[in-house]
Amino acid sequence: MDQKKAPYFEGLLSYIRKGRTAFHMPGHNRGKGIHPLLKDFLGENVFLLDLTEVEGVDYLHKATGILKEAQILLSDLYGSTQSFFLINGSTGGNHAMIFSTVGDGEKIILGRNSHRSALGGLIVSGAVPVYVPVEVNNRLGITTNVDPTKLEETIRLNKDAKAVFLTTPNYYGMTGDVKKYAEITHFYNLPLLIDEAHGAHYGMHPELPPTAVRQGADLVVQSAHKTLASMTQTSWLHYNDNGFVDLARLKMALQVLQSTSPNYVLLSSLDVARMQLATEGKEIYDRVLDVARYIRESLREIPGIFVVGKEIEEEDQYVAFYDESKIVISFEGRWEYNNTRMYGYIAERILNREYNIEVELSDPHNVLAFITVGHYLDDAKVLVEAIRDMSKKYYRGEEDREVDYHILPHIPEVVLTPREAFFAKSEVVPFDEGVIGRICAEVVSLYPPGIPIVAPGERIDKDIYEFIKERMDQGAEVQGPIDPELNNIKVIS
Repeated sequence: MDQKKAPYFEGLLSYIRKGRTAFHMPGHNRGKGIHPLLKDFLGENVFLLDLTEVEGVDYLHKATGILKEAQILLSDLYGSTQSFFLINGSTGGNHAMIFSTVGDGEKIILGRNSHRSALGGLIVSGAVPVYVPVEVNNRLGITTNVDPTKLEETIRLNKDAKAVFLTTPNYYGMTGDVKKYAEITHFYNLPLLIDEAHGAHYGMHPELPPTAVRQGADLVVQSAHKTLASMTQTSWLHYNDNGFVDLARLKMALQVLQSTSPNYVLLSSLDVARMQLATEGKEIYDRVLDVARYIRESLREIPGIFVVGKEIEEEDQYVAFYDESKIVISFEGRWEYNNTRMYGYIAERILNREYNIEVELSDPHNVLAFITVGHYLDDAKVLVEAIRDMSKKYYRGEEDREVDYHILPHIPEVVLTPREAFFAKSEVVPFDEGVIGRICAEVVSLYPPGIPIVAPGERIDKDIYEFIKERMDQGAEVQGPIDPELNNIKVIS
């Protein structure tokens, strides 16, 4: 197919050129009603593109024209049977994957490293979660991927399950053996749903990992906005006709869960991002990988710094592929800031406040930087020089250390399904030792990466409570609870 085309974006521009007088939504009327405070910054064109379902511009929930053509081009690029634009992120895609394959009271097997958006899918569908533990990289203290053997054991113990939902790659660019996952799930006649949010660029360069779309997965969600040149909130979902997913039910799920008033600016950015990736992807990722390798090689020369590389594919049996565009900077040895131990969380704040650098995330030992289609060598040099200066100021030398794992101490006891807990009578109590033994009524996650520490319907035991308190004391950000500071927590009455 002609991947040089951007039929949706081009079709919208064609409509705009007609200059029709408008008596329809949105209320700003082609930008005429926008306050100058916003218009002066954004300009005129973005509001011209902010259309509604007028003649010739197609409809998200019934694509028959230019949007249908754009989604066919997307499907052709990734090799799926059919692909769909998403305008509420991979969160909406995860909801749709679960909602379209599992019903009320039916089991779904999930990796425990699933993003908290998967819980929304469980609440909406009423599905019963059965969790598979995720393996740990001992040097970095982070979870990687599900062991295929443990996945199969879990399926055998839950033969009434209706689907398998796995998240890979993890936030740090470490991908599991999706081909093996697919072989196992399909042997037991189960669909494989993959949250590949961080892998929208996969398969687009010979030195990048392959995409789950071409590794046997039945449904795959990717966040185009995370690594490609589309706008925040934009993602896409790929469907493969392997005989395990009802396409009609998937389409209905997307209609139920996505807005009937999609933002045309967002949809346009997806169309153009696909075109850019298809026509320039090899050249773009030649540059991206060169930038990433410059950073990696430079940082490895700095005392106290370890940087993950492709060798992890050989060293960690649960990492089938590593994405070199993710720069995992590990602070090893003894680091001190203001006479106290320097955690990854503190390193992130130092980069923010002393060097004016914003990274993607931090954990007890590591800082993660994304290198994307928008990065160049100048950006890389700024990061390298900042880390070099930090080493001179705060690194105190080598020492043995105990790895402070950025993972759950264990999978909590599931007492109620997330849906049951969501609708159960609850109360708000202080988050202190009195919550030990109580059943949580909301999600508590460390963000990023947004993996639930305890979910609605799970019991808060002593280890879980102490883990959350310790991470908060170290500087981790907690997200999910109604009380953003987690002074109080919602529990089942």
